[in-house]
Amino acid sequence: MHEKHLSCFKFLVNKKLPNRADCHFSVCTHTKQWYQRRVAITAGDHTHYLQLAMLFVCFLLLLAPSLISADNTYNYFDFVRQWSPNSCYKASHGCKQLPQQINFWTIHGLWPSRDASHYPADCAGNQCHLNTTTIPDLLDEMHLHWPTDYSGGDTKFWSHEYCKHGTCCTDVFPDVHHYFSAALTLNHRLDVDTALAKAGILPDLNKPYTFTQLDSAMKSSFGVDEATYWCRFVKEDDGSSRQLVFQISVCIAKDSASLNTQNCPAPGKSCVITKPFYLLPFSVLRH
Repeated sequence: MHEKHLSCFKFLVNKKLPNRADCHFSVCTHTKQWYQRRVAITAGDHTHYLQLAMLFVCFLLLLAPSLISADNTYNYFDFVRQWSPNSCYKASHGCKQLPQQINFWTIHGLWPSRDASHYPADCAGNQCHLNTTTIPDLLDEMHLHWPTDYSGGDTKFWSHEYCKHGTCCTDVFPDVHHYFSAALTLNHRLDVDTALAKAGILPDLNKPYTFTQLDSAMKSSFGVDEATYWCRFVKEDDGSSRQLVFQISVCIAKDSASLNTQNCPAPGKSCVITKPFYLLPFSVLRH
């Protein structure tokens, strides 16, 4: 058995808790506490048998991958773009205004994913920090196509994206430059603005669109039957509410050589596909 697993069992005999990184901390902590309470009221040989029983219970729990550690496996990539007007319009988080020349869909991130709800994250630990000196040739394009409308600045946003997501796909993108370069390449190849325009979906303050139209745009331009959409509902001053699509993910095969598109495992995240949606113009943010 691996030493880090052995350390978790030794605590019952040595009465010393293992390091938090060695095994599932809460399992061992609660097991030890329960064991100590039972030993206090158990006499004679029963103590030995109880100890062996609890060792076996901890052993079984440690063998369950979902309990002992984060699962860093993934099956595909979510390539996520965002539409700032729909994200920021009447938003509570207080968006900062993007530069005037940015009036298109921008990159949010390239996320390794297992399925529609699960993904690995922070695979390099909490000491990760992005060093932009390794990507000087990409910075101008990133400021233009991968900005943030949150406070904190672009570099902080990129660091968050790389540390949370990029560190979990080093088998495909072995370093910072590979990761960001791939995302920029995908952004050029999978042009959301052009795809929507071809389908007649243009920014408009008052015109509603259907998800059938949006699905058709994804199919026609990117060859996928299923993309993933994120929506939010905004209440207007007259009491009505509107559904705004603020993010779109096109899923990408886990293959560094081709990075081909594939169907996403679920058609939506937070959208009501039976209701229309709006694509607000940037003018709603630039009064």
